[in-house]
Amino acid sequence: MRRRMLFACLLLCLFGWTSRTAASGLPVPAYEPIHRIDTQKKVVALTFDDGPDAVYTPKILEVLHRNNVLATFFVLGSKAEQYPKIMQWIQKAGHEIGNHGYHHYDLNKLTEQEIYDEIKRAEQSILRTTGVLAQYYRPPGGVMTHDVLNAVQSCGYDIIHWSVDPRDWSLARTASVIAKSVKSSVSAGDIILFHDGGLNQRQTVAALQELITDLRSQGYRFVTVSQLLDAAQ
Repeated sequence: MRRRMLFACLLLCLFGWTSRTAASGLPVPAYEPIHRIDTQKKVVALTFDDGPDAVYTPKILEVLHRNNVLATFFVLGSKAEQYPKIMQWIQKAGHEIGNHGYHHYDLNKLTEQEIYDEIKRAEQSILRTTGVLAQYYRPPGGVMTHDVLNAVQSCGYDIIHWSVDPRDWSLARTASVIAKSVKSSVSAGDIILFHDGGLNQRQTVAALQELITDLRSQGYRFVTVSQLLDAAQ
């Protein structure tokens, strides 16, 4: 929350603007999504999209708990409302919760106002189920358009993308392929993209334990997105 307030104050100081809604039509300065951070510390952030899911999110939470690992879950508002107890499990376990919109819509087909409404509706779903006001937003599919930027900035979020994508959403990928894909490209400061919802994530669950064990043996620590950003300071 502090990061969001500091970001807003910086914009006001630089541009002398007051706050607005997505529909106001005022120009908004472009800003870049965060893909990773530059750091000498061997830290990486595990992130999970498209949940919560009744089957795979609990399995992933169990693996994370067993290994004392914290992660960031970019949840869909519609799924948060469907599975409030899993949302509470995520929050009580100490994981970070990010906003992934209410539905998993193609943002290329939405107006700025519709994108804004998607984000705010998901924000309220997360707040109702966990009491958490999310700080970070990840657009479905990583879509970045002028309308997306305007809507997200109006909502006051930082945009979080990723730097390592093992494509675990592909049903053709086995657990060993997923784990190898990450291990072959990961470096300090990376944000790793996984999914806990959307499709059959059985291979993701299987890959997770192998990946945690191997990266830890190389000296890596697993942190939330907030903790990763703090490591850059």
